[in-house]
Order: sequence, then C-alpha cells, then structure tokens
Amino acid sequence: MPKKLKIAIIFSIMFDLGFYKNKKIAIPGGAGFVGAHLAEILRPVVAELFIPRVEDGIDFRRYEDCVSYFATTKPDIVINCAADQGGIGYYKGRQADVFLNNIQMNLYLLKAAQEAGVKKFVNVVPNCSYPGYAHTDVLEEEHYWDGEVHDSIFSYGLPRKVSVAFGKALFQQFGFSSIHVVAANMYGPGDRFDAQNSKALAAFIRKFYEAKRDGAPAVHVWGTGKPLRDWLYVKDGAEGILRAAAVYDDIEPLNIATGVGISVADLAMKIKEAVGYQGEIIFDTDKPDGAMVKISGVKKMKKVLGWVPATPLEAGIRETLEWFDKNYDKAISN
Repeated sequence: MPKKLKIAIIFSIMFDLGFYKNKKIAIPGGAGFVGAHLAEILRPVVAELFIPRVEDGIDFRRYEDCVSYFATTKPDIVINCAADQGGIGYYKGRQADVFLNNIQMNLYLLKAAQEAGVKKFVNVVPNCSYPGYAHTDVLEEEHYWDGEVHDSIFSYGLPRKVSVAFGKALFQQFGFSSIHVVAANMYGPGDRFDAQNSKALAAFIRKFYEAKRDGAPAVHVWGTGKPLRDWLYVKDGAEGILRAAAVYDDIEPLNIATGVGISVADLAMKIKEAVGYQGEIIFDTDKPDGAMVKISGVKKMKKVLGWVPATPLEAGIRETLEWFDKNYDKAISN
C-alpha cells in the first residue's frame, strides 16, 4: 500500500477511537477475518478486549454458552461478527445446517446480551440479506424489508436478516440498544482463500496466482461474469463499523460500503493483470451467478458518518495479493 494512503487510513481510524477508551468490548467471531481486523484496531485503546474461541469450548449455538460468556466478561459493547458462511458454493448440501447455525448464534447472542445489560450491540450483517430480486440497481436501507433474499444465498442471508428483526423486537420490548450495519463484500489480508469458503475476489487471487505459477492455459470463473458487486477493503470496513458503533444509535440498518459496483468479469480481469497471468479466462455459464446486482447505497452512510472508504479497489487488490504471496501456506489452509 502507498505510504500516504496507509497514513491516511491509520489517521482516520485513530480520529474516532476516543469513544472506545476504557470500555470493555467483546467480539464474537473476533478470531475470524473481519473480527481480527476490528480487534487489531481496538486492542491498544480499550480497557479489556474479549475474543471468544471455539477451541476454548465456547459454542454460541448454545444459549447457555452465550449467557455464561457475557456473565463472565461483562462487556459494555458487543460487536457481533459470528457467522457460518462462505462463497456461493459453500451452501450447497448444507443449507439447513447453515440456516440453523446462524439463527441460533445471532439470536442467542442478542438475547443474552440484552439479559446481561450490554449497553450496545453492534450486529455486522452481510448485504446478501437485502432483497435479492429488487427492481433497482442500488440497495438502499429504506428497501431492506421489501422482498425475499436471493435463493442462492437464502440459507445465510435470511437468518442474518432475522437477526436484524430480532434486534428491533428487543428494542421495542426492552429498549435494548442494537445497531445493524449491513456490509458490502469485504476482502483483504487475512481473507479466506480455501476452495470451499472463499468469496469471488479471494478465489480469483488464488486461481490466477496458482495458474501463473503452474503455467495453466486458462482460469475458469463461475457464471456469466455479468453480476455487479460492491467490494469493500476490510480495513475500511472495520473503520466504518467502528465509526458507526460510536455515533449511530438507530435500530434501522445502515450500509457500510463503497457504493461502487464492478462486474465479476471486470474484477477477474483486474486480478489477472495484478497477478501478471497471461492465460485465458473461461466463464462456466452452467454455474450460478447469484443475484445480478449487489451494490449498496451510501447516501445515509455519508450523512450519518461523514465518511467514505479510503482504499481504491486496485490498491486493495495489490495489498491482498502481497499478503497472499507472503502467507500462501497459511492462506490456503484457513
């Protein structure tokens, strides 16, 4: 990343961190991709930071684990990044498991946080929870409840949408403070690059990197290449989430995104060029596209946060590729 850009990102994050000073923060999912970046930013300033781990025997699909965890840690703020999710191919054959895992984790965490007296619950939600068949090119917050999530992702998107509804119910009945930030597809250092769990951008980086290394004549890309997606660099995403947690208190969703769409085909070409791969791209049109447009509106975000993501897509791809190259063995095993 260029030095000036890195300094700008660090400065903009530091500018907003006074809200977190001396607070106790818990991040369910804090050992994962997005959660780890949030933890990295918060660790120097908070009084205590709690990162629950499955290997410690904590399973948020059990309500009693959620209750005991918050009773032990007593956080002021919970930033919820817990999820069972992956790329579009991850859900095939496990739809019911994914649905139930996400329903249990998110609803139990919300209810246990309310019971424990948590002051604020920050729910990080994917933009696949938006209506998947909307007759609009931009996903605006006022249309969040206007239709079904896309069938290709319903087993993940719908449970996450239910968590937003449950947060609203807890507010109506108990006055419980939760906010629901709807994030665009995030990417960056530490992303998941394994074949089953990676999203398109990370999958492309691995495919083109390995094709160049192995001298493969072509790289196959799922679908037609026509769907439009909004890609948010994870360090920008983490900053946006933390800014929202500090100043936003409305129960209605808030997008965190770039507001800029790029087709799958153009994204593949950008990554091909960044890697320096010289072969062909073949689109496997028998594979699903998913929703054709997932570009998040950012008018409300700009008004509420006075902020936009700082990292251009090309710069984010370069930094992600550099991390992948240096951490190849770790990246493909996650």
